[in-house]
Amino acid sequence: MNEGIVITGIGVVSSIGIGRDQFCRGLRKGADGISKINNFDTSPFRAKKGGRVTGFNAREFISVSKIRKLDRASQLAIAASRLALEDGELTINHSNSSEIGIILGSGFCGLANSEAFHRGQVLRGFLEMNPMLFPNTVPNAATGNVSIELGIKGVNSTVVQSYCTAETAVIMACDLLVEGRAEAILTGGVDELSEILFRAYTALNLLSHDRGDGEMSRPYDLKRNGIVLGEGAAIIVLEREGHALSRGIRPYGRILGYSIVGGSHDDSPWGDMERAIKLAMEGIHGGRKIDYISGAGNSSKRVDEMEARAIKGAFPSDYQAIPISSVKSMIGESIASGGMRMAANAIILQEGFIPPTIHYQTPDPRCDLNYVVNRSVEREVNTILHNGISPDGTYASILLGR
Repeated sequence: MNEGIVITGIGVVSSIGIGRDQFCRGLRKGADGISKINNFDTSPFRAKKGGRVTGFNAREFISVSKIRKLDRASQLAIAASRLALEDGELTINHSNSSEIGIILGSGFCGLANSEAFHRGQVLRGFLEMNPMLFPNTVPNAATGNVSIELGIKGVNSTVVQSYCTAETAVIMACDLLVEGRAEAILTGGVDELSEILFRAYTALNLLSHDRGDGEMSRPYDLKRNGIVLGEGAAIIVLEREGHALSRGIRPYGRILGYSIVGGSHDDSPWGDMERAIKLAMEGIHGGRKIDYISGAGNSSKRVDEMEARAIKGAFPSDYQAIPISSVKSMIGESIASGGMRMAANAIILQEGFIPPTIHYQTPDPRCDLNYVVNRSVEREVNTILHNGISPDGTYASILLGR
């Protein structure tokens, strides 16, 4: 990758903090953003918890007259985008609006609106349906609403790629910047935790539940028994380096390399993740080493073990020397959680610490890596390897540096 691409702004609305500073404090102290769900009835389910965003007031970011027309995911995305632009000191106006783009990853956003819309059709009939619900039932509602609200007229797209959704959005944004299709792109991910989504994950038997020692997200731990769903929005501003320098902005970090590969459906899917890591590592020059791995571990048996095997394959002689942790232990798992993790990566590069995997108690011999657990570690971090795993066929790696 010849064109310099840098991160210049961060906007986060998460269960461990809203805004860059709150989010940073949450990461540093190993905050637990997972709590009992109280906005819908969980009594029929074994799982009771989620990484729900609390304390969010849409009126701080959106005019009252517009809020009622927007679904929750769009509200979260608009707020995170405003925070990212403010953090990056980037103003969108008539002179540059066509040079600014937005590429967001969005998982199951719109489900709550879809359910409400169709429930109204069934219970009250066609003539009494709420037409304001319908425009926000599609996956690209959040991206479209952000671009309308902020006046973004450049490249515009929504990506859905299972658990590599946000990583794919970031990689697509990088490619478009390299091609000169934009000077800056807002990218990342947004997810909404809804009752219908919770029901679906319960039916698939994917959620963690209390077996006597608590319901929690505990990646890489021997006693993990499933994921905890989370929600939120995280937006990073990616810019061509020359554009950022012309504005006098000091970037958080640089994108050094990236890759996204498909799965082979054989008995060794970790080999595909290993291949993604090695391709992204081609962006390293001059003997630079990996200081930290931002893990994709999500508290499921399959993903955590797959990632551990891939890392050992990619770094056979020094995997035990590279610190790794998963912030999903704090915020839970979601389709576009990679956006939250990319924002965390940028903060880590600037602030110089490694956030912990919380709730880690019992080592799993199948996941024998160098985990930072239960409390953060203060140290300079110059290079981060970010992994994204969708176990049924997509594997992504993004390499970042100071």
